[in-house]
Amino acid sequence: MTGAARQVTLVLVTLLTLVMNYLSNALPLFGRTNAQISDSLPNAFTPAGLTFAVWGVIFLGLLVFAVYQALPAQRSPRFDRLFWPYLLSNLLNVAWLLAFQSLSLGLSVLVMLGLLASLVTLYLRVRSLEPLGAEYAALQVPVSLYLAWICVATMANVTAFLVSQGLGSGALGLNGPLWSALLAVIAGLLGTVFLARFRDVAFALVLLWALYGVYAARPDVWAVGVGTALAAALLVLGLVGALRRRRTLGL
Repeated sequence: MTGAARQVTLVLVTLLTLVMNYLSNALPLFGRTNAQISDSLPNAFTPAGLTFAVWGVIFLGLLVFAVYQALPAQRSPRFDRLFWPYLLSNLLNVAWLLAFQSLSLGLSVLVMLGLLASLVTLYLRVRSLEPLGAEYAALQVPVSLYLAWICVATMANVTAFLVSQGLGSGALGLNGPLWSALLAVIAGLLGTVFLARFRDVAFALVLLWALYGVYAARPDVWAVGVGTALAAALLVLGLVGALRRRRTLGL
């Protein structure tokens, strides 16, 4: 879809996502909220409740993205290649709510993986535009925030599914805290890759916030503390390196 049709459609699908996420907590959709379902599937990787406040920032970013691409100046075909991945990411967000809140946890994992893939595609397509200034803030930053959180959410979703299948709160023969520590380190390594490759500070900051949430939920569990500390250290070192490179390049 191109031009004005693309602009209107992406605004509408963004509003659909926001409304469905509101209803998922206000109603909720199937008589239980995401938080209540997570509490019924206790595991060592679910972040503390306050961490989920990041969704407010993400939703604000989606609104900014949708409005910016809908401005008259952005009717250019240059932005048309963002249509499908952005549309799919919103539709899959809604589909995930329906799957998770109906307790179809296996399906929710598959939908989450689809959401992750659509956001990776969107991320790469936004970067291919080489956005600068306001365009970077309106397009790149919202996608970076969203993708980073969905990376963590995918790990938590898989872990919740494992718990629902009676596999405890871990996998690969690891107990829950060690599994959580492993996921934390993976998140830290992922963030350092994005910092080294893209100098994406927003992506890394969301991961740091998520790691804090994982630790804050169980500060007395040594394995989780060690894993999150190691991951955070990797991200901080990556951030220092990325900021130095930005200064060197004059960005």
